[in-house]
Amino acid sequence: MDLLLIRHGQSTANANGLLISNDRDPLTDLGRTQSEKLAATLQRFGYAPSPIYSSPWRRAHQTAQIVFGEQARMTLDSRLAETHPGTYGTWKEADFNAAFPDFNHDITNRYEGGESHLEMTVRVRDWVDSEVLPRAAGAGLMAAVAHGGPISVILQHLLCIPIEARYPSFTVPNASITYLKWRPDLGHFCVERVGQV
Repeated sequence: MDLLLIRHGQSTANANGLLISNDRDPLTDLGRTQSEKLAATLQRFGYAPSPIYSSPWRRAHQTAQIVFGEQARMTLDSRLAETHPGTYGTWKEADFNAAFPDFNHDITNRYEGGESHLEMTVRVRDWVDSEVLPRAAGAGLMAAVAHGGPISVILQHLLCIPIEARYPSFTVPNASITYLKWRPDLGHFCVERVGQV
């Protein structure tokens, strides 16, 4: 079974340059337009995934509803949520990086009142191991609508790029798709298509 990864459209936090924000951050008007274009892109390529998973965070869930339709059957899975930034959710990313220049050098560093990127990594890997890999040899396409951090973890995990040594290895833009094809002849996933609307 192939895997389609979708990063949510632009959110209010993205537009304002915030670090990560929180689970209530909505799509902007541009983010909604991007999501509509994502839906058209999936139709153009003939992608009709089932099952569909989404992060429960608002911006991802809104994107999933626009892309697949509000009546589409999907599973909201908290393991696909972004790293919880705790008390720094309202900080601008540039201000956080200036105040804590070494924070991102160690994946075990935890945001005060939130979690570390390693903790996010562990739960995302668990999602891959329990939902993706057991279906890999089957037919069809599954999709996940998530955030930049979890998508990088999924890609690193499936492509065997050590996360503890280098995270993130992928910077995934808003309103983008990454299509991974299961290659039974190789016994692993390969990236087949990457794009942004």
